[in-house]
Amino acid sequence: MGPIELAVLILGLGVAGLAKGISGMGLPLIATPILAGVFGARMAVTVVTIPIFAANSLLLTQGFRRRGLLRGVVPFIVASMVGTAIGTVLLARIDQRLFAILITAMVAVFLFGGDRLLGNDATAMRARILGPFVCFVGGVLQGTTSIASPLVGSYFHTQRMPPGDFVFVLAAIFELNSIVQFVGYSLQGLYTPDVFALGLVAVVPTLVALALGIYLRGRLDVVWFRRFIVALVIVSVANLLWRTFGA
Repeated sequence: MGPIELAVLILGLGVAGLAKGISGMGLPLIATPILAGVFGARMAVTVVTIPIFAANSLLLTQGFRRRGLLRGVVPFIVASMVGTAIGTVLLARIDQRLFAILITAMVAVFLFGGDRLLGNDATAMRARILGPFVCFVGGVLQGTTSIASPLVGSYFHTQRMPPGDFVFVLAAIFELNSIVQFVGYSLQGLYTPDVFALGLVAVVPTLVALALGIYLRGRLDVVWFRRFIVALVIVSVANLLWRTFGA
């Protein structure tokens, strides 16, 4: 890797870490295409799991006092982990074009009609059924591409959670998914010494920028936070479609 590629890599991971710190999502969305351009898609998906795990660990530590929230999302977490396990087996085998269309459609439904679809009661039957299903599909996405935030983030966006709660719940789901990814990819022999070394290098700019993002999140009001989430989800979907159909 030359100095230009290294500089692009560090800058890209910095932007990814900043988005992750502010919103709890966006790290693999930004980092994976950059890594894929240098190392190829399969290696990029594997490498990015290491900074993802480190970033979510920091977010969970920073928001540990919110751990009581996890009791209400256990079915979501279990469904997401099952989906991730399936996704690791399907890595590089799933029809990405069909998946991209389905994810785009589901995200659009949540962004433009999620309140009507789920209703105002998060404990209602339709919300309790739809939520785990969304997280299951998001888990499959994370297992195959490391990118689950467009779908999972858009769902929890409709719940109108406070910014700190939103970030903590997403970090918990993505962290446990990462553990499943580690096991699945290890069984496939994807974690070579080069992958580990690159992943550890990627952790440094990611965490530095993540800390800055956490600082900035504390100074955003709820309205601007929700606008940032919507913008990031829209960019996520546009990026997914471009990578699938335009590349």
